[in-house]
Amino acid sequence: MFHKPSGFTPKEDYLHVIEHSQVISLDMIITNPDGKILLGKRNNEPAKNTWFVPGGRVYKNETFKDACRRISHGEFNHALSYDKEIGVYHHNYNNNFDNEDYGTHYIVFAVAINLDAPMTLCKEALDDQHEEMRWWSIEELLADPNVHAFTKSYFHPGAWNRAFM
Repeated sequence: MFHKPSGFTPKEDYLHVIEHSQVISLDMIITNPDGKILLGKRNNEPAKNTWFVPGGRVYKNETFKDACRRISHGEFNHALSYDKEIGVYHHNYNNNFDNEDYGTHYIVFAVAINLDAPMTLCKEALDDQHEEMRWWSIEELLADPNVHAFTKSYFHPGAWNRAFM
């Protein structure tokens, strides 16, 4: 259903980009009709073993709308479109998806997706990046030490990592 856009970067080239540049990514704040937020427990670095909103890198020549559909389909088998852009954030890590030789600096475009109907999640539909996914109230995710600070920042109006333009 979804093909790699012409801007897909192979692993070794992508590692070179990570070492020498910033990476553009998209994070999705997905809210169900009960007001709960979808988080996934990450299996991979950076941010391994923490709860995080779904998201991923944006390929060269890919629109945010196309990236949103591709990433959501790949991560939990639902191709979603976003309702609005929330803001731009900086996510800096001391490692990357492959090694600890150098860090990763993401410029993250956060988007909101408000679901009109409940969305079923089954373990078989998850990609290999997530151990599980579940719905959280904002109060629960803000209080839980296993939810990554970058995810929590989406729910604070004065987030320290927000890039104000």
